[in-house]
Amino acid sequence: MRVRCNSPLFEPFETSALVTSHHPHSCFGRPVLVLDTGEAVGPQEAEFAGYEVFEASDDEKRGLKQAGYRLRGIEYGERPQAVA
Repeated sequence: MRVRCNSPLFEPFETSALVTSHHPHSCFGRPVLVLDTGEAVGPQEAEFAGYEVFEASDDEKRGLKQAGYRLRGIEYGERPQAVA
C-alpha cells in the first residue's frame, strides 16, 4: 500500500507501507503499520500525523480497520449508536 503524511506539524512525505504483526512494535500479535524505512506507526500516531492511504487493496484496508487505524482514504461505516 501507499500512504502519505499530511500534517502541518511534520515534513510531508509519501511511502510504501504494510500492516504486519511481525515487527518488534507489534504488541501481543496486534498488527502495526510499518513504513518502508522499517519504522512502525501505531493507530494514534498515524491519525495524529494525518496519515492518508491513497493506494491499497481491499485486504490491506480491512487489515488497517481491524488493527484500529482510522485514516483518511479508507471508508468507515457509521459508528454504532449508544442504546439508551
